[in-house]
Amino acid sequence: MNLYVILAMVIAWGASVAGAFFYGEGVGKDSEIATQAREDKVARAAREAATEAIAKAIPLITVKNTTIRQTLEKEVHEKPVFVDCRSGDTAVRMLNDTVSGAASAPAGRPGQLPASSPAR
Repeated sequence: MNLYVILAMVIAWGASVAGAFFYGEGVGKDSEIATQAREDKVARAAREAATEAIAKAIPLITVKNTTIRQTLEKEVHEKPVFVDCRSGDTAVRMLNDTVSGAASAPAGRPGQLPASSPAR
């Protein structure tokens, strides 16, 4: 085949691809414009319907002023306050030793727990 014929076929093919691209792009733009116009028309119709409904409903509104009188109800919440906090002698001695910095060992042999005191 002749080189010029192959070159002409390649140029024709490229032109057809470019033409198809621009045609498709134009159709896509037209479709988008039509869709936008349809959405604008629906939005305009909805806005007009809402405006009509509001215009009809506003005159039907009645203002009614009412004074409400009722007695005041009080609720009293009591919180317990612990005034008499009593601790045993051992607890007081341990607290005092902690504050003063002196550590006192409990009575008894080392490593042995002190005896339990009876409950009050």
